[in-house]
Amino acid sequence: MRRILVVGEDALCCALGERLIAAALPNWQLAGPSIDTGGITRLLPSLDRYAEQAKYVQPVLCVADTDGRCAVELATSNLPHRAPETLLLRFAVTEAESWLLADRQGFAAALQVPANRLPHWTDDIDDPKRLLLQLAARSRKRLFREELVSPRDPGRPGTGYNVHLTAFVRSHWNAGRARQTSPSLDRALDRLRELGGRNA
Repeated sequence: MRRILVVGEDALCCALGERLIAAALPNWQLAGPSIDTGGITRLLPSLDRYAEQAKYVQPVLCVADTDGRCAVELATSNLPHRAPETLLLRFAVTEAESWLLADRQGFAAALQVPANRLPHWTDDIDDPKRLLLQLAARSRKRLFREELVSPRDPGRPGTGYNVHLTAFVRSHWNAGRARQTSPSLDRALDRLRELGGRNA
């Protein structure tokens, strides 16, 4: 069975990367625990090392946010020269939260918020995290209202933000549904399936 390593700029990106593998490469397995680099400023300088690993050990999927920048420019300026095709650098436009919101049905059901408040094209959201916090503040479940959103500042995540959202990704989030409303996610799944075809 083929193996692949997931590297993310944070815990949410790691969880999403794992679910993308499960959706696009169901016969593959993770090479080990996903690596949370603790920020894109630590992930990008490590790409040379991951390129070597992708070339000689196993494919590597790196997931990060664009944070409003151009995904193509980010990839072009940061991927190592002659990076192997087994190194995949995929960016959520504009944040990982836009990929979460893209599964409108799953997000609305799990977080207990109205589905009609979720946009149809999540890559176009200027500030996905702020929208997610606004939706969480109106959740029918008190736990989400209190732990996803900071009680001191409704514009900031609460103490349970990463815990609840990574749990949602691992148990409810559906990449097949989400790809229909997020072009950047759709492209990420296509690239993974291409990788699977080349390494069948």
